[in-house]
This record gives sequence, C-alpha cells and structure tokens, in this order.
Amino acid sequence: MSPPMATRGVFSFAFAFAAFAHGLHAEGFRSPTLGAQGLGASGARFASIDDASSIAHNPANLVELKDWEFSAEPTFVHHEATFTGDGVSAHTVDPWKLLPHVFVGGPINERVSAGIGITVPYGLSVKWDDNGAFRYTAPHYVDLRTFNFNPTLAFKISETLQFGVGIDVMWSDLSLRQFYPWSAVVGAAVPDGELRADGSGVGYGGNAALTWKPTDRQRLAVTFRSQMDVSYDGDFKASSNPLAGGATTSADFSTKIKYPTIIGAGYAFKLTDTVRVEANAEWVQFSRFDELRLETPASLPGVNKVIPQQWRDTFTLGIGGDWRFAENWVGRLSYQHFQSPVPAYTFSPTIPDAAQNVVTVGAGYRRGRHRFDVAYGRVFYSDRNIASNQNPAYVGHYEIAAHLVSVGYGLSF
Repeated sequence: MSPPMATRGVFSFAFAFAAFAHGLHAEGFRSPTLGAQGLGASGARFASIDDASSIAHNPANLVELKDWEFSAEPTFVHHEATFTGDGVSAHTVDPWKLLPHVFVGGPINERVSAGIGITVPYGLSVKWDDNGAFRYTAPHYVDLRTFNFNPTLAFKISETLQFGVGIDVMWSDLSLRQFYPWSAVVGAAVPDGELRADGSGVGYGGNAALTWKPTDRQRLAVTFRSQMDVSYDGDFKASSNPLAGGATTSADFSTKIKYPTIIGAGYAFKLTDTVRVEANAEWVQFSRFDELRLETPASLPGVNKVIPQQWRDTFTLGIGGDWRFAENWVGRLSYQHFQSPVPAYTFSPTIPDAAQNVVTVGAGYRRGRHRFDVAYGRVFYSDRNIASNQNPAYVGHYEIAAHLVSVGYGLSF
C-alpha cells in the first residue's frame, strides 16, 4: 500500500468510523427493550417488572419469583431512514433485525434468589443503498453485535425492602464497510474498492437496584448500571487496490468505545386490585463519549485520527401501567420520550438519531407452568434538519421510523 493511498483511504475511513460511533450510543442503537414485558410496559418497568427479565431491568425484583423460570424473549426491529440534500438522496435497505434475549432465575431460599441474563444491550445493523448520497462519505454497512452475560443475586432484606446486584461481562463485535474511489488516487478509470474494519473486544461492569414498598399499594425503585469500556482489535482491509495489482491489502486496526453509566428510577401505584400505573425516569451519561480515536499501524500514514463527538447527557421519561383484565391475562400500555445526545455538528447518517416519542402495547398470558407475552412499539422520531456539520456531505433533511415487536415464552420449574 503506497503512501498516497494510505493517507487518503485511512483518513476517509477514520471519518466514516466516527459516523458509526454516533449511531452506537444514540437511543436508536441502544436496544429498545430487553424482554416482552419490558417492551409492553417500557415506560413503566423499573418498579413493577415481575418475571425473569427483571435481571436486566431491576434485579431487586428477582427475589419475588416463587419458582425458577426460564424465558426466551427475542425482539424484532424494523428501522429505516431516508435522506434528502442538495440534489441528492439516500435510503436504508434491509430494515429487519433480531435482538435475542434469554433469562433464567429463581429462589435459592426464602430470602435469596439468583439468575443470569444473556441480552443484547446494544445491537442494530444499518445498510444504506449502494449508490446513494453517502457512497463515499459514510459506511454503507454497519453491524454491531453485543452479548452481555449478567449473573445476578437478589436479597429480601425485609418485608418492604429488596436489593439486587449483578456483574456485566459484555462481548462485542463490530463490522464496517465503505466504498472507496480508487480512480481518485490513480487518476484513471478503475473499479471502486471497499474499506473494511472488523474487530471485537470485551467490557466489564456492574449493576445494582433497590425496591422499596412503603405501603401495600406503592413501590419505589432505583437502578444503576455502570459504565463499560470495550477495546476493539481486529483487521483493516482495502480491496481491489490498483497500487497492489488489484489485490486486497490489510493491516491491524483498533479503537475503543465508551459505553455510558445509566441510572433509573420508578414509582408505581396500585389503583385497584387489577390496575397498576408507574412513572419512570432515566439518566444516561453519553457525555463520556467526547471523541473517537482510530488507530492503525505506524506504517500507514493518517494513523491515530481523533474525531470530536461532543455528546450530551440525556434524560428519558416514561409512564404506563398494566391491567389484569381477566384470569391469567394482563394488558400493558406505556409512553416514553427519549432525548438525542448527538448535536447537529457531529450528527452522522450512519444510524441517524433524533428525539423520539415511543408508544408501546403488550399482553401476557399464564397457564400452569407456561407464560406467553407479546408486545409492539411504535417509535416516532422527530425529523432532523442538519444545516451545519463537520462533514458537509451530511447536511440535509433526515426522516426516521422504527417498529418493535417482542415475543416471550417462559417456563417455570
């Protein structure tokens, strides 16, 4: 790989990688829910969650399970975006994605419970059309996969106080693909190449929660999930390199993603014997991610590129509840508002982000040892008009939409 190609190619991809990172920490890239009850009552889940998925939402409530339970609760996400700029446009393709979640937990004795959750707290792929406005300025394909292993213990401190604590071990893998115009390097008509980065890493953290029941009809919950840093190591490749006889050239590549601290609180009130309502609030420390560094070997010019992010901390507010409208049946409804952490100047099309209003509905049915849940969520994004950006190619109008469907099956034993 000659110095001219390396300088231009690595710099271009470094900037595109920053675009990926914008999507990574935006609410649009954080998993919208973990479990079917978590989606159906998304804005009202901290205090009232009462199945094995409490491991992910409020581990203190795990102590309320009377029997051990195993549950599989995948979420299907349909996410799409369109862009219109100064005479150009683009749209995303392949909108459907799957986020699998599995939980198992139950009592050890009358006062102690244990469990483990395997979840996807971050994970959503985006693919832009190959010949759209961002062909050379942003990755046409981005895929982030995370699997968080969360062993948990819960303790019944008293009749009114419960405490839960857990460990987070998160494996993550990321892949990026971007087209590269070799003709701009060699000054001749040659096929475009593709720049690729693939890496993986592991992050460690912890979580804790407290549920207090001051009266038979009231609950107050506080949850905490610590920050995690994941250092990604892998390969950087450039295909169809005319300066190497059309071969694929490769090098090592690494970067680090700083995942945020998250603190939540919920207050629930039982209106009747069959109806509960709850309000939730959540603070997310996105400001940890103030810059992104892409590192490649010293043999490649353009290394150690630093791209400013300037993200802001955000608040999420929600309200909802459930209604046990018949024997063995429960209905759920909620609303949430999400702020966007991404300022206009560092906005990117690679998972565009905007403020969101989310309405969810769900239903659950129990019969004997079996539990079935289903939930649907509609995400209404505000349109994003970017008038000024560190990359002029990103200036324009963005429209985003998402649909969420979660199903769950639980077996008590």
